[in-house]
Amino acid sequence: MSSPEPTPDERLDVLRQQIDTIDDELHDLIVRRTELVERVGEIKRDAWGQVSFIRPGREARMLRRLNAQHRGRFPRPVLLRLWREMIIGSLCLEGPFSVAVFDGRGDGEFWDLSRDHFGSFAPMRAHRSATEVVTEISAGSATVGVLPVPGSHHANDDAHWWRALFSERPGTPKVIARLPFVRMPNSRAQDLDGLVISALDPEPTGDDRSLIAVELEGSEISRDRLFEGFERAGLRARWIDSHVTGGPANLRTHLLEVPEFVAADDERLGRLRNSFPDVAARVIAIGGYATPLTLDELRYPAPPAS
Repeated sequence: MSSPEPTPDERLDVLRQQIDTIDDELHDLIVRRTELVERVGEIKRDAWGQVSFIRPGREARMLRRLNAQHRGRFPRPVLLRLWREMIIGSLCLEGPFSVAVFDGRGDGEFWDLSRDHFGSFAPMRAHRSATEVVTEISAGSATVGVLPVPGSHHANDDAHWWRALFSERPGTPKVIARLPFVRMPNSRAQDLDGLVISALDPEPTGDDRSLIAVELEGSEISRDRLFEGFERAGLRARWIDSHVTGGPANLRTHLLEVPEFVAADDERLGRLRNSFPDVAARVIAIGGYATPLTLDELRYPAPPAS
């Protein structure tokens, strides 16, 4: 005599027990991961002291790897959000970490953008001006700052905040990331982007963008000639923003983006400087960032057919 077929409730109980077992295993792995992170923090503190060790380049490579190997119907943005929370939670265990957030309009949009990336655990503080954010980073009062993309309508009167990064003094903040790296489907402002600055140097990830500022003194030159100078230096550039200081020297500073990683000591920056012999020129790479994941790369799963 064959045993009776299990009822739907019995079949559900079996599946739920398996899910509970997986949850326990996941939790055990998180605990083990945290123990390893604490050991990493101990080694870093012994070697370099009590400083923050944020690695946006490594984080970007990690998220790209997870996104590439993911399979099944679990939403990719949710998967990567889980890892972002673990990354920042672990980072806060390694050493001090905090975020200075631009909130010039008082609407909290950049706060949401920052929380989506830096998680629900990281200390954050809002500032009404970009100058305040840059000052916090320069003074070491915050680890990273989140600012509007130059030239965007979100920047208001702070559109040229990047000029504060145009310096070769040690400790000058640099752009190290762009937000959102993973755009969340339910974000309030789907067109909102920001740049992250820090006293740390950016690092290459294999798919990057770099920001290069060019200060010219003397006769004004056209944007086409500016692009030609980049091409002669072996760089392909996209114009972002310009700032005119004026005065007797007629100073003008232009911000351009190139689709690759350019280190501060890249020899092409010297060639770029020499591309404008009739005007005094200074060229500084003010940072860069890992190219964010696109919506096509995230490939949101279609809902099940009704």
